[in-house]
Amino acid sequence: MSTNQALVSHAGLTTLSDLLNAMGFRKLCENRFSQFVPAAAVHRPGKMIADLSLMLAAGGEQVSDTDQLRTVQGLFGPVASDPTFSRFFARISKHPGAFDYAFATMQREVRTKLWAAAGQRNPAARASRMNPLTVDIDASLVNVHSDKEGAKGNYKGGYGFSPMIAMVDYGKTQGTGEILAVRLRPGNKAANSAKDHISILSQALEQLPDDFYDPDGVLIGEKIMVRTDSAGATREFLKHVDSLGLQFSTSYSLPVLKERFVRWIDEKKYWEPALTADGEHRDNAWVIDASKVIELIGYPPGS
Repeated sequence: MSTNQALVSHAGLTTLSDLLNAMGFRKLCENRFSQFVPAAAVHRPGKMIADLSLMLAAGGEQVSDTDQLRTVQGLFGPVASDPTFSRFFARISKHPGAFDYAFATMQREVRTKLWAAAGQRNPAARASRMNPLTVDIDASLVNVHSDKEGAKGNYKGGYGFSPMIAMVDYGKTQGTGEILAVRLRPGNKAANSAKDHISILSQALEQLPDDFYDPDGVLIGEKIMVRTDSAGATREFLKHVDSLGLQFSTSYSLPVLKERFVRWIDEKKYWEPALTADGEHRDNAWVIDASKVIELIGYPPGS
């Protein structure tokens, strides 16, 4: 497009804009979010949500930052005014459940198209029992510097939120990964909440393409591995993961003093050679199956 300008800020955003257009993003949004705008509205939900995405990609933090798109309408087209965005959000706030469901299903359809377009690098096509798709679940801390709804003090002395995040890890050779689901929580929420782990996992699994479900819609759990730190090692959560047939990998805090544990494992019969990711023996490296010397009561079989 021609803008009649010698210098155009944020021209690189056209790559993202072109991708959204190629995926039919506006039509997907129109089918799901048209209820949140008047029937005769000039600014449609697909264009508004796309513009918000571009604004965030450019480093914006609030709706008014869409001004950076308005200055180059030759590239991005007409951009809704701040009051128009405000009315859009006001309508959404009256039916949050309907919006959440519509947004989640739209995300899943977009992800399915994008992964399929990746060809041999499609994470769903590569997933198997021996090479499962890894879903990481972890809580984080986000500090705020003013009073926000739901903000609370956290265990590190900060103030803000403690969102729980579910992310796909593509592996070392395929890129970093992507976020499947985020659950916003007050800063004082415990990182080891089994209820929150179960909730965010359910949201994440709903985001996965049909490749992870059989023709009857049943999850093919063996193609997925859930990975957490020790906060996810609760009996309730791991039993839930096991009931879905998912693989899991989690850290575990020793229930005994380290000195006692060292004495327990001081027998060579418990040790076996450590292997690399390729299945080769690592030089001068050994590992132990701690479950042979520590009885894990109440955990899924094979933990």
